[in-house]
Amino acid sequence: MKIRLAGALVVVASLAVAGATGLAGGVKSGPDKRIGGAFDVKAITGDRKGDTLCYVCKYNAEARPAVVLVFTQKADDNIATMVKAIDGVQKNNAKLGTVVVGVGGVQAADLEKLQTTHKLTTPLTIAVDENGPKAYMLNKDAAVTVLVYAKGGNISRNFAFASTKDAAAKAAEIATAAQDVLK
Repeated sequence: MKIRLAGALVVVASLAVAGATGLAGGVKSGPDKRIGGAFDVKAITGDRKGDTLCYVCKYNAEARPAVVLVFTQKADDNIATMVKAIDGVQKNNAKLGTVVVGVGGVQAADLEKLQTTHKLTTPLTIAVDENGPKAYMLNKDAAVTVLVYAKGGNISRNFAFASTKDAAAKAAEIATAAQDVLK
């Protein structure tokens, strides 16, 4: 009986450690090696405001050396903090492509308010497919997924965050990842 109890305790302890490790590592979202390809968005801000277009296609056609693709389920001040860090890199290197894609219920009014309050350079858009393009394998538990990729679609860095606060806390790291791909 004591052996069974000890064995059960080992199993419970192992599961607790595995669960804590999974939480500490955060969520996983999006592809790791290559982007999922073309998809359409409705531009809420930027030069193409009001248009439905494919920014992945646009940046590919322009032969941008690097792109930062942000999928977000929220439009709040934390997202603005993260995007401002990306904007800082883009302002110093016009060749960097950037776009924020609202998914999971983000509305045009949410992004318009964000733009009015924060004056962001990065175009703010909403995915035509409400939950984002299926080929990008976005995790519903990830409030924010950021893909930094090089010309041709090879992903340099994949960031996924359970909250926008977590994303804002890593804004400098995301900006650095974008700069590194531009080198």
